[in-house]
Amino acid sequence: MKKTFVYAAVLLLSIMVLSVGVVSAQDTPVTIEWWSHWANEPAKVAVIEQIAADYMAANPHVTINLTWWDKDPLRDAIRTSMSAGEGAPDITTMDSDFAIQWVEAGWLVDLDQYLPWDNFVGGVRADGNYSDIGIDGQYKFNISNVVNMLIYNPDLFAELGIEVPEDYQFTTDEFLNVVQTCSAAGYAGVANAIGNRPYPAVWAVQYPLWTLVGPEQFRLYDNGLQSWDTPEARQVLDYSVQLRDAGLWPESFSTMTIDEFHIYFHTQRQACMMFIPTWYSGRAFKPQDAGGQDPEWHFGMLRYPAWENGAANDVVWGAFESGYAITTASQNPDVAGDILAFAAQPRYGALWTAVTNSPSAIRFDPAVDWPSDELLTSLGVTPGQWDWYWEQFNEVYRSLPSVSVAPARCGDFDAAVVSTLNEGLPLGLLSVDEAIEMLDSALCVQ
Repeated sequence: MKKTFVYAAVLLLSIMVLSVGVVSAQDTPVTIEWWSHWANEPAKVAVIEQIAADYMAANPHVTINLTWWDKDPLRDAIRTSMSAGEGAPDITTMDSDFAIQWVEAGWLVDLDQYLPWDNFVGGVRADGNYSDIGIDGQYKFNISNVVNMLIYNPDLFAELGIEVPEDYQFTTDEFLNVVQTCSAAGYAGVANAIGNRPYPAVWAVQYPLWTLVGPEQFRLYDNGLQSWDTPEARQVLDYSVQLRDAGLWPESFSTMTIDEFHIYFHTQRQACMMFIPTWYSGRAFKPQDAGGQDPEWHFGMLRYPAWENGAANDVVWGAFESGYAITTASQNPDVAGDILAFAAQPRYGALWTAVTNSPSAIRFDPAVDWPSDELLTSLGVTPGQWDWYWEQFNEVYRSLPSVSVAPARCGDFDAAVVSTLNEGLPLGLLSVDEAIEMLDSALCVQ
């Protein structure tokens, strides 16, 4: 599924912006093809379209053709076009977990020379590179800096007599009991499903792994740099099986898509909880007739289930979602690089946060860079509508230290994670021993 927006290269008199790179000195007409994930997330579409329009206003010789896709078809189109040597875009969506295969194939441009790295939050330089396995370069432009949340339906909790601890954190045993209570009443423990994504079930392993071993050990496990044949990993995998057997997953787990499981949670309200990063807002905070939630319905947030003596019970797991890369098929990589540098201005970090209700990877000063209500309204935003969400977020997560750890897996290990943690264990197709054997056979560092 895709839709294309072609922006006319005209000077918008109401916008006075300057390009931050070398392109402003050129006047040869250039067309940049930009393929982006997020076709079903109108707030993100609005921000990227605004950046493109602003860039063309400042650089009238550049035309940007934005094409919007769902993620899986976009991945397939990149593989097909780059393999064929024709039809590929200049800029494409890039995800750190799978794009290592694109880097190894020579399909992505090193962005190190293009991006103003001081404009980004800490941790960005650790994402989109693969130095752990000997690959040089920086391949990803990040605009979104996510926090991994655990959200819950307070109405169902009240119905079932589940009381949230004062510190918003259940122990792992208490969390297991919550899942059992929800399942016994006919509700799924969590809404997550894997119909068209290779990761929603992995969170049931990643969240408890994070709190048990801490960020650094988590990174080694998650990126295939550490054997899974350890007491800690086995403890977490056994726990994920306990959750599964207690009724963690919805009956439609294997078929429900990412858009559908959001609706399953916030509109159908058939699940007590959901593992989800802050990009939840992209699908949920849009008009109800487009699949969004009722803005008057307020969900709650929880801290991750805590282990006795867990190394990171009070640490928040941050990461970076889909970003952008430049393909080596581009005939104008310097122009593409200048567009990404332009997008890294603080005002676009503020615009991203204000419009999408998801934290930005670009630093900004709210007092200086926050967009006007007039601009927000023009982009379809009702100022203040989601303030309750940020109040809850600040209450539950803001006081905790946050560490950003993003996936950077070699291809074989990424495939093993999908087949074991996203499919095999949750569906009861593998034992824990078999999962460990498969993961260890595909480690990125043997």
